[in-house]
Amino acid sequence: MSKSMELILRNEIFAELDIEYPEDHDTRLLDQGIDSAGFIKLIVLMESKFNISIPDEDLLFENFSTPELILNYLTEKTL
Repeated sequence: MSKSMELILRNEIFAELDIEYPEDHDTRLLDQGIDSAGFIKLIVLMESKFNISIPDEDLLFENFSTPELILNYLTEKTL
């Protein structure tokens, strides 16, 4: 995982979602207050900020339910 990737996630994406970035990367985003509209915004922001396209078959909340899972996904997609 790239530190710059985590900084973008923390300082840009989570800030725009108005969700506090958890220190524990296994914290569930549902516990942070994300809802279905927030999930869609998360996906759109990730695609924009990291210049990736997330295919429909990957658009499951389980794939992006924690910062750790998000960072793992982004690492795979940006390699």
